[in-house]
Amino acid sequence: MRIVLATGNRDKVAELEPLLPGAQVSAAPEGFDPAETGTTLLQNALIKAEALRALAADDGALALADDTGLVVHALDGRPGVFSSRYAGPDATYADNCRRLLEELEGVEDRRAAFVTVLVGLASDDRMLVAGGVCPGVIAPAMRGSEGFGYDPLFVPEGEERSMAEMTREEKAAISHRGRAARRMAALLQLP
Repeated sequence: MRIVLATGNRDKVAELEPLLPGAQVSAAPEGFDPAETGTTLLQNALIKAEALRALAADDGALALADDTGLVVHALDGRPGVFSSRYAGPDATYADNCRRLLEELEGVEDRRAAFVTVLVGLASDDRMLVAGGVCPGVIAPAMRGSEGFGYDPLFVPEGEERSMAEMTREEKAAISHRGRAARRMAALLQLP
């Protein structure tokens, strides 16, 4: 089975590829960046999957899109669907983390969850949807150098380390994206 990931984010590609065993996984074409105009993770994942499917209409590969958000309880669910651009349209990972820390300064309730939605569109018009959630808390400062995005701030439930202090394999075993990818792999009947 061939899977094309509807993302230009190389970090997501590196994280998802080993979670889809037995599939030939590749990234979207260079410059692929459809406007994420949805108000939910599912809508944005579908927008990306449809845009990629349109580029490869005659291709037998599955177009697979991911949308992920960090939901912080004390911030009424923000940054949520706007996680990647929380500090602005051209924000870096560090910019977004700094903004989150500023918003949570003095806040005791630091509960949060990462949420991922995967949408797969097959060339025969089948649509597959899988999700994953990882509950945890936001640390008071960034820790670790692995991972990406909010990983240096996110401490999964039952852990003392941030996701950025874990190996890729440790993170994949418990993460939102790992859970969603394993569910998608089961739907696709991958080994």
